[in-house]
Amino acid sequence: MCADNNGAEMVSLVCRGKERLWQNETGEWSGHAPVLFPVCGKCSVIVNGRGYPIEKHGFARKREFSVVEHGKDFITFRLLADEETKKVFLFDFAFTVRYHLFENAVEVVYETENADTKPLCFSCGGHESFALETPIEDYEVRFEKEEKLIALVHDSEGWLTGEKKLLSENGVLPLKADYFTNGNTLIFGNLQSRKATLYGNGRAVAQTEFEGFENFLLWKPQRANMICLEPWLNLPDTMGERKEFSRKTGVVCVSPKGKRIFRRKITYYE
Repeated sequence: MCADNNGAEMVSLVCRGKERLWQNETGEWSGHAPVLFPVCGKCSVIVNGRGYPIEKHGFARKREFSVVEHGKDFITFRLLADEETKKVFLFDFAFTVRYHLFENAVEVVYETENADTKPLCFSCGGHESFALETPIEDYEVRFEKEEKLIALVHDSEGWLTGEKKLLSENGVLPLKADYFTNGNTLIFGNLQSRKATLYGNGRAVAQTEFEGFENFLLWKPQRANMICLEPWLNLPDTMGERKEFSRKTGVVCVSPKGKRIFRRKITYYE
């Protein structure tokens, strides 16, 4: 596995002789597995009635992390609050991203420490790509539980519109290129499942486990032969929403000197 200090992002992961992350073969998307912090998607940060101009997916994916520990099968990155982050996110924090490799899996750990004298509120999520060998219509995503998969519709800027579309009633979603035209993302909120498996031509390709994350998204660039499977803590805002950041569903608040840890695991097959 190779990971970059810029954004603490995995940029290459070879398992069983295959590159598992998107390598931008079409020049359409230069990302591989961005780390989302302190918000996921289009989410405003309003504190004590004042809004702060945080960008979509937060700032961590564009910030330089420090490597604080590394070994043969693990690496740990850390990002600290500074004057630049405080222009859009008022809190003092230490955000740590750790990758631990196993034979055919990688554990992803997000640890957020409150270095402030007031409660720290944040969200985080993953945006890992999964390279596909054949057209996307050969693949499907199977969730661990039989549940209705109701996609929350968003507008061209990423705000939720309030519209919903039922795509599956049994927790199995055959993938279609049409789902992802014009930058569209499939957003599923409040899932009961905590595992999703990507199948290709009837065989398991990869599985992502996301304990602690209730929201799950799928996205791909239109011409890219890949799919992103994304566990998020928060959902995007509804258009026109003016809710305090601390009161948003999926936003976690931590007491001074406290911390929260979220662990995920991605397993590769075939």
